[in-house]
Amino acid sequence: MQEIILTSAIMLVASFGQIIGQTTSTTTSQSQNREGRTETYTQTETVQPGGRTITTTTSTYTMNVNANASFGLKTNANMSNFIIRNMSDYQSNMGFGFSTGIFLKLESNQFALQYEWLLHYKTSEMENKDGQMKKDYKFWSLELPIYFMGQINTGSGKIFIGAGPYVSVGIDAIQSPGSIDLYRKDKTIDKSIMHRWDFGLGAITGYEFRNGISINCVYQIGLINSLSAQKNDMTMKKQAVSLGIGYKF
Repeated sequence: MQEIILTSAIMLVASFGQIIGQTTSTTTSQSQNREGRTETYTQTETVQPGGRTITTTTSTYTMNVNANASFGLKTNANMSNFIIRNMSDYQSNMGFGFSTGIFLKLESNQFALQYEWLLHYKTSEMENKDGQMKKDYKFWSLELPIYFMGQINTGSGKIFIGAGPYVSVGIDAIQSPGSIDLYRKDKTIDKSIMHRWDFGLGAITGYEFRNGISINCVYQIGLINSLSAQKNDMTMKKQAVSLGIGYKF
């Protein structure tokens, strides 16, 4: 049911003197609230000396935004590997891991902005195509993604879908066999095998129930070459897909 607020104001402006005569203005405004927005129509009639009438009509649209803030917890199982280039003899196989952390969600009507602070554990395998050599990678990292989301109310909750950037910093990275620290600098070249920082894009979709429980699926792809020492010769960019649950307080 639409709420209609009608306000009318009559303004009288006089006096240009006895020679010029008198000018009269009448202003009428009407406001309507519809689906989270306010529409205001204003009409002004001005009667000038000599009886000439000038009518001016204006329309103004105002969005009514009521943002709600909520915190939550989430845990995901993930699979990750590398998108590789100039490494034709190798292939990168996905490994299993997990992530856990908290999120802050700001939402209003059909839109939401979600910040997340996550701890990741990811694994992957680099394999020579003839199967004679394998390298295992294990990573711990902290990550901050931001998702701009749209939401649709349906059934017992709402569907959400969104996308946004993320930035992460590596805590620990080990290559085996050999337990090689990938973040440790080689003193001879003053570079590490990989660098800690990563930046990329992510997409998220899922369903949130009215009791605060949600399920989500996320895909992320890194935009930065993970290699440091050999970054000019080959490319390894991270990618991951995850599926998990969350709870919003």
